Amino acid sequence: MAYSFPEEVLEHVFSFIQCDKDRNAVSLVCKSWREIERCCRRRIFVGNCYAVNPKIMIGRFPEVRSVELKGKPHFADYNLVPEGWGGYAYPWIAAMAGAYPLLEEIRLKRMVITDEALELISRSFKNFKILVLHSCEGFSTDGLSAIAAYCSNQLGDPSFCVTSDEAKPRLDSAYTG
Repeated sequence: MAYSFPEEVLEHVFSFIQCDKDRNAVSLVCKSWREIERCCRRRIFVGNCYAVNPKIMIGRFPEVRSVELKGKPHFADYNLVPEGWGGYAYPWIAAMAGAYPLLEEIRLKRMVITDEALELISRSFKNFKILVLHSCEGFSTDGLSAIAAYCSNQLGDPSFCVTSDEAKPRLDSAYTG
């Protein structure tokens, strides 16, 4: 006969485990721990946007509040990736828009994010607080305006940080509410 702690106790214990590696290890102990961990996971990191399908992530982790996605490999920063290679954020944003209405934070790195994707973000997540675009491309001030116009009504005045370096101009944006 197997004995286990009640689910409520395990959920409370799991809430103190912050390290992704530790959470992954906990989910491997047994099926019931995996199920509890999947329901209480609030933050997801995807190091390669092509390594997993967004629908699989959504099915595995239904209560996510924060998502960090990386698109193109690091050497894309040095123009070593062909134009139009990929790293598109829209399929991820569209999938998350229907599944995570309480999403609060999106961090994207080296991804192609369109103005339409930014507008979808601005209208889909009612508790949205943080948007970080690091070395991203494909958007304009129209997309940022959609974020500022819609999200500022809910969360106050958004702030954007624009930086560039001589080697490769880029727009790094941080929206915090």
